[in-house]
Amino acid sequence: MGYDYICYISCVTRIWNGDNVKKRVNVKKDYDWGIGREKLVIQHIGDELGKGFEKLGKFDHFDYLGYRNGKQCYVEIKSRRISKDAYEETIVPASKVAKAIELIGMGNKVFFVISFTNGICYLDMSNADFKLGYNARTDRGAVELNHYAFIPLQQFKTAEPLNTMD
Repeated sequence: MGYDYICYISCVTRIWNGDNVKKRVNVKKDYDWGIGREKLVIQHIGDELGKGFEKLGKFDHFDYLGYRNGKQCYVEIKSRRISKDAYEETIVPASKVAKAIELIGMGNKVFFVISFTNGICYLDMSNADFKLGYNARTDRGAVELNHYAFIPLQQFKTAEPLNTMD
């Protein structure tokens, strides 16, 4: 085995075991900002996706539940502090995609909505293409390694602009 491979496995093992990551990540600032954005986004785009949307609980898989063509319609809203042109793909936790597939299999609708600094994009997950993989972020003071779905943005439709981007 090569040295690079052994170092990689050693680093990944230490990260997973918490040897290198002692700090707890404070997500409150991002969470509060995202919740504030959610309300604006669902008011702006809700009628395009369905009717009667109600906010779900903090620990539910999705943010909103409404109805579209007589079916339950779940909506997950992600707010990004970047423009929609910054990357070719966006990422969402793989667990959300797994739950979306389960709900679609039960006859429900599921939309992922991404609020960028320059627009709101949405995707009906019933025909979405994506790939799965790991990604890490470090912008909140610690390594956050997670399993994600990488979804090409070309599949998303763009809603009318929301004029109150901050």
